[in-house]
Amino acid sequence: MDIKDLNNLDVSDLDFNNMGSWPVAAKAVVAALVLAIVVGLGYYLFIKDQSAMLVGLERKEVDFKREFEEKQGKAVNLAKYKEQMATIQESFKTLLQQLPKSSEMASLLDDFSYAATGSGCEIIEAKFLPEVNSEFYAQKPINIVVKGGYHQIANFVSRVSRLPRIVTLHDFDIKITDGTVPSAPNERMLSFTVKAKTYRSDTGE
Repeated sequence: MDIKDLNNLDVSDLDFNNMGSWPVAAKAVVAALVLAIVVGLGYYLFIKDQSAMLVGLERKEVDFKREFEEKQGKAVNLAKYKEQMATIQESFKTLLQQLPKSSEMASLLDDFSYAATGSGCEIIEAKFLPEVNSEFYAQKPINIVVKGGYHQIANFVSRVSRLPRIVTLHDFDIKITDGTVPSAPNERMLSFTVKAKTYRSDTGE
């Protein structure tokens, strides 16, 4: 069959009740149309859905690969994370040990007294204020008043900062009082008021 046969084909001469008598060109055209319809229906009914499914699976594969890489990265660093956690827990344990227990709070006042005496200051007051409770610890404010020269007071603050327990100093107030420092007659006597805060471990001890 060639182009000439198709050009000479007259549809009006075809007997649709006896397709077997059709010329080869007509049969070829009908067969091509049927094939095209079958292929089109096959793609629409089967291949199209499977193609969309394939695209979805490819996207899931990309997501799975990304998730796998993230989990693999975490697994590789798991030992490092455990080591860091152990270090943090040990540091937290050390900090808790620096918080005085209930039974140690009274001795803390002696520590302030020793710090004042060692620095040459006179301690006028060291009094506990109402406790402030928190989830893991209780904050215990202490009002402290000492008298001494400028360098003696600085020495007192330095000694308090070196106490083995956690103590922070707040609300400084320095006033000039009557008299001079015995060891330095030219230096005026000062009154130093400060609120010290310690943090008691809330263990019920």
